[in-house]
Amino acid sequence: MRKNKNLVAIVFIVFVLAILLNGSILTKAYPVYKVIGKDKIENSIKNFKTKEGKHFIIRYTEPDSKYVDLIINTAEKHYYDIIKDLGYTPKGKSTIIVYNNPDEMNKDFSLAKGENAMGIYLNGVISIESPSLWISPGQDVTKVFQYEGPVVHEFTHLVVDDIANGNYPIWFTEGIALLEEYRQDGYEWGKDLNYNGAPYTYEQLKNDFNSLDEMLAYKRAFQVTKAISDKYGMGTIREMLRDLGSGMSIESSFYKETGLRLDVFVNNAKE
Repeated sequence: MRKNKNLVAIVFIVFVLAILLNGSILTKAYPVYKVIGKDKIENSIKNFKTKEGKHFIIRYTEPDSKYVDLIINTAEKHYYDIIKDLGYTPKGKSTIIVYNNPDEMNKDFSLAKGENAMGIYLNGVISIESPSLWISPGQDVTKVFQYEGPVVHEFTHLVVDDIANGNYPIWFTEGIALLEEYRQDGYEWGKDLNYNGAPYTYEQLKNDFNSLDEMLAYKRAFQVTKAISDKYGMGTIREMLRDLGSGMSIESSFYKETGLRLDVFVNNAKE
C-alpha cells in the first residue's frame, strides 16, 4: 500500500511540474502512470510460472508450459529487426503473459467480458491467449503461431508506446504494428477485403476508429502507415514517434517531417 501511495504522490508532482513548465502533461506523467498499471497487472499473476529469454520474460500457467519455448523463440527472432525499424531499445526485458482463460486476460487488461483478442498490450505488458485456444488440432503449431500469432504486433505496440509516451492516435499504433507484421513475415492485413465505397477518411480514422468496421479500419491504418513508409522511409516514422514522445501532435509532426498536411496525405493514399 505504501508503494502505491508513493506512486500516486509522484504522479501528482509530475502533473504539477508539467503544468509549471508548460510541457505536455501526458508525455511527462505517462511513464509513471504506466508503472502503476504494470504493478497492478503483475499483482494479478503473482502465482504464474516464469521463464526468461534474452529479452523477454514469459509468465504462464502449467497447461501452457509446452508453448513457452515457442513464444520465446518467436519473440527473440523478431526482436532486433523491430527495434532497428523503430530506432529504440526497451529498457530491460519485456513481459509476455500467456493466458489459458480469456476472461482472466480480459479482466486483467480491462477488456470487456466476452470480447476476443488474441493479444493485448497495456501499461508496458503484453498478454496473449494460449495457442491452444486458437490453433486448431492438426495444424502446425509452430508455423501458425510464428506467422499468424500476436507477438510481433503486440511487441511493436510496446515499443511505440515507450517512444511516444502514450501520445499517439490508435490508428497510428495499429498501422505501425500491422506494418511490422508485413515487414517481418509478409503478412498483409485485410488483403482480400474491399471497402463499401471509399476508404475511411483521416477524420474517421482520427475520431471514430473504434466505432468503424474493425477489419476495414485496421486495413486502412495499415495502408496509410505503409504509404508513409514507402514514400518517406521508416526514418520518418521513427522521427514522428520521437516528436510524439516530446508532446507534439501527430499533425504537427507529419508536417514537420514531410512538409505536407497529414489529412491531405491520408485522404489521397491509395488503397
